[in-house]
Amino acid sequence: MSIPTVSCPPAPIPSYFVDYDIPEHVAIHRRDGRSEVLLHRSMAVIGPEKIEIKSARGTIILPLLGIGIAVAIGWFIAGKGFTLPLWALVSLLIFCLILVPFSVMSLISAVVGADVIVDAKKGSATWQQGYLGMGIGTKELVPFAKIDHLEVTVEGEDADRWRDQVDDLRQFALVLVKVSGKRLTLAQVPVPAYGQADGMDRTLAVGQAVAKLVGSKVTIPEGWELVEIDIATGDAVKKPPAVAKGKKRGRRR
Repeated sequence: MSIPTVSCPPAPIPSYFVDYDIPEHVAIHRRDGRSEVLLHRSMAVIGPEKIEIKSARGTIILPLLGIGIAVAIGWFIAGKGFTLPLWALVSLLIFCLILVPFSVMSLISAVVGADVIVDAKKGSATWQQGYLGMGIGTKELVPFAKIDHLEVTVEGEDADRWRDQVDDLRQFALVLVKVSGKRLTLAQVPVPAYGQADGMDRTLAVGQAVAKLVGSKVTIPEGWELVEIDIATGDAVKKPPAVAKGKKRGRRR
């Protein structure tokens, strides 16, 4: 005896889901399927419908240290507070009242907060306010239609006007340029001069991901050239030599 069943077609993938080609040497793959690119004291978390630029994991150390100090002071006051003079006791209490809120809010920001959110579902890029260390409120909201292009900039390449020497550091920045001409910084990557290729790779990887998500383009500084690389190894792909005109390339028998 057969029982009739109803099969449902698979749910269609939303049109705003984007698949990225991020070089393996700058990408960190997460268990949830998203990728991370480390920046300066921050990281870009790249997903199929959203890109978040948020604080790095190491930024939770200072808030945790602040909470630990507050707990230690509270334990000390509870145990030996009666032996302290009044002015010292009041000073410790005021210090804890200031330290605890800042530490808790900074911890929340480091764990779940984000400085910039590019959301394809909402069709906008949002810069968070960052009030008291948290992403509270919206500082800037840019619809995708208002985005002209993205631009990678670099500082430190030009020779110093006094000593005619270049800097030992390179400051890469990913800038969003609106149709109105207003420029908004998404991320910064400072690197030593000898590691400038890695700095450009990280900045450009995030820029290309954002550009693909918002449907725009990304430009690079003058003097830099895009080179095709192997995504798995990060090595440049050598182009085959050009065939002379009138000659054919083939194998000998």
